[in-house]
Amino acid sequence: MPFRFPLQALLHLRQSLEHQQELRLRAANQQVARVRYALEQLDGRVRQTQTLFSQNLAGGTTGAELSFLRTTEGLLHAQRQEVEHELSRCQHVRDQQERVFRQARRERETFESLRDEQLRDYEREQARRQQRQLDDLFLMRKIYLDAKAQNVQISKSQK
Repeated sequence: MPFRFPLQALLHLRQSLEHQQELRLRAANQQVARVRYALEQLDGRVRQTQTLFSQNLAGGTTGAELSFLRTTEGLLHAQRQEVEHELSRCQHVRDQQERVFRQARRERETFESLRDEQLRDYEREQARRQQRQLDDLFLMRKIYLDAKAQNVQISKSQK
């Protein structure tokens, strides 16, 4: 009789739930990476605007152009603050999803450890059963050989 885990359906469900939560966690990590990349891009544009401002200031340009560059830099800083807020929100969502994923993993591991324990018990019982069968076979053979030897002695004594 093969091993059958009575809670196999629940274990399968837990494995599926864990997999779903892992996919959600990966998506949350990707979102955090996208927002960080957007932040890096904004930082690069801010540096580029500051460099252009310095070059125009040293090269002698109109006040309107300098004012435009300062306004652009201010808008980039405001946009950066929004992206930082979005990054914070995405990190919070990711952290929550990580907790959900870890909980799903613990629940799956609980069922797997229960199944593993039951499998070990089953294998131990199978080994005992096999040993009992071998012992029974040995005893039956010994009884048979002893009876045969006794019959041989009886027939020798009757001659």
